Amino acid sequence: MNATKKNISEDNQSLPADGKAEEVTKALQAFAMEPLQKVSLKIEGLEAEWEKRDDRINTLEERVNVLEAKFEEICAHLKQIESQLHPPKDDEEIVLKEPVIDIQGLIAQAQAKAQESIKDDEKSIELCLKNAGFWLERGQRLKLMIKEAVDATDEVIANSNKILESLPDELKETLGSSQQGLNIIGRMLQRLIQQDDRLKSLVAEIDLADKLKEFEEDEWMQLLEGEINEKSAQKKINKNLDIINRSNYKLVSKAGELADKRQKTWLDFIEKQVLPILDGIIDGKNHTSILINELMEQYQESESKLSEWFNTYFTLSSTFLTRLNDIGVYRMDIEPGMMIDFERQEPSSVEADPEMENEQIKEISRDGYEYVAHNGNRQMLRVARVVVIKNND
Repeated sequence: MNATKKNISEDNQSLPADGKAEEVTKALQAFAMEPLQKVSLKIEGLEAEWEKRDDRINTLEERVNVLEAKFEEICAHLKQIESQLHPPKDDEEIVLKEPVIDIQGLIAQAQAKAQESIKDDEKSIELCLKNAGFWLERGQRLKLMIKEAVDATDEVIANSNKILESLPDELKETLGSSQQGLNIIGRMLQRLIQQDDRLKSLVAEIDLADKLKEFEEDEWMQLLEGEINEKSAQKKINKNLDIINRSNYKLVSKAGELADKRQKTWLDFIEKQVLPILDGIIDGKNHTSILINELMEQYQESESKLSEWFNTYFTLSSTFLTRLNDIGVYRMDIEPGMMIDFERQEPSSVEADPEMENEQIKEISRDGYEYVAHNGNRQMLRVARVVVIKNND
């Protein structure tokens, strides 16, 4: 030890002060860590041995359980053999021995557990089917709503065609493309009723073909036939109960998925099939409004008919919105000047306007819609797109 210290001291004389401190620190760390590392290795070795010991104990316990079951089985067989080798004499009282295990009692307990689980599953399935039935009714109302909208739209668009035919040729040519847009909207609605399989699926009856699995008493007796060991019998019972519960859980999950699928299909149909038609009506109105004002100034003698023709857009949009409200679908109430709500609106573009504040809404470029459930909860169907103010600071 003295020699080591002397060597360190001599070596350090040739180093700068910082270098000496660093070398001394490293030497002390190496000196201190060596025994700790040895202890750590020993602890790891002991932990490994302890795990092996636990594994051996577990293995032994399993073997003991098996031997105990075998021993009880052998004892039962020996008693049977003994009774056959030494039958009671005529004058001896026959003593009825109790059965080795109470099969009927075990079956009664198993049936009670199964019934308790089945009652819970029945409640869950009933709730899921009730929810699915609600969306079935919504699907039926949606189909009826579209049918009514189709009839109303056909009448309104037919009237607009008549008005257009009564206008001068120059006006007919100018408004021809707009009228074609109205006719296309009518055909889109017709296709929803006649060809869309998604709408048909919304009104299809809901049926769970499978039923909850349940074991009858004779099936339990068959399962436990020949059992003379209670532990072995209980193990069979628990395994069978687990199989039944898993089978019934799949049915509960299927009922839940059925309800969720109906809801998702309904909301998707509104968003992706119905709202685009309404967008087409509103876009057509916005696109044609400036043109109509100009035409009214140029053809004042046709002003009333032009106004009546242009009113087609208002009639159609009003008809659609009223029927959508009837099934719980509402347009978001958004006005220019409101601050943007990024959860319900997304910017379609930004503009500078010194008379407005940053993040104020200047214009609505596409309406947003939400579904309001019967309990008042709101669910987003489609976010609104808005023009947002962004002024340079």
